[in-house]
Amino acid sequence: MNKLTDFVLYDSLNNKISDGKFTGSIISKCKDKIIFSDNITISNSNEISISQGLIVGFEEKNEKITAFSKKSDFIWKNLEETPLEYSVLIPENIVEQYNQEQFTDDFPFTINLLHTAGLYLNDSVSHIDHLYFFKEEILKNPVSLIENGIIMADRVVINEMEDPVFYDSIIVGRDDNNEIKVSYETFVNVDDKNVLYIIILGIEELKV
Repeated sequence: MNKLTDFVLYDSLNNKISDGKFTGSIISKCKDKIIFSDNITISNSNEISISQGLIVGFEEKNEKITAFSKKSDFIWKNLEETPLEYSVLIPENIVEQYNQEQFTDDFPFTINLLHTAGLYLNDSVSHIDHLYFFKEEILKNPVSLIENGIIMADRVVINEMEDPVFYDSIIVGRDDNNEIKVSYETFVNVDDKNVLYIIILGIEELKV
C-alpha cells in the first residue's frame, strides 16, 4: 500500500486530529460501520460533524441481522466518547484513478442489486454466506470490512475457491505499525477468513 498519512483527518488510535472543514471523498470507520461522505468538520479538536454521510453496515431488524445503508447527519461533541475510529480524505489522484477504471454498467453479465444486501458476514453470533450462490458472477458496488481495513470496489467476483476478488478498489487500512494507509489496487484477492463482511450497495441507495 502507498505510504500516505497526510490525508488522515482523524485517528483515535494515534491521537491525530486535524481542525478545519474538509471536502472531497472521505471514508470514516465507526466501530463496525463505514461512513462515506463528501464533507467533515473538526472543531477545536473535540467536535466532529458530517453532513448527509452514507453509513453502511449490519443491524438487527425484526429479530434478523440485515445489511443496511442510509444517509444521515452525524455529530460527536466529545471525542473521548465517540465511536469514530478514523476519518480519511482520499487523495485526488486515487479518486481519479478509481473513477477512470470503473467498469461499464452496460456489461451484460454484471449484476446490479436494487437494494443494499449482505453478501457475507463473518460473525460469532450471526453468520451470512451467499458466496456460493454468486460464484463467478460479477457484482457491482461492493463494500467490505476486512481485518485492519476497508475496501470500496467497483465490482467483486467470487472465484472458484469461493473467495472474493475485488476489482478497481480503494483500500484504507492500518499497517503493522498501526499507521493508516490509502491505496488503489486494480484487483485484490482476499481469503474469506480475513473478511468481516461484504455488503453490495443497491443502486437505489446510490442515487443522488
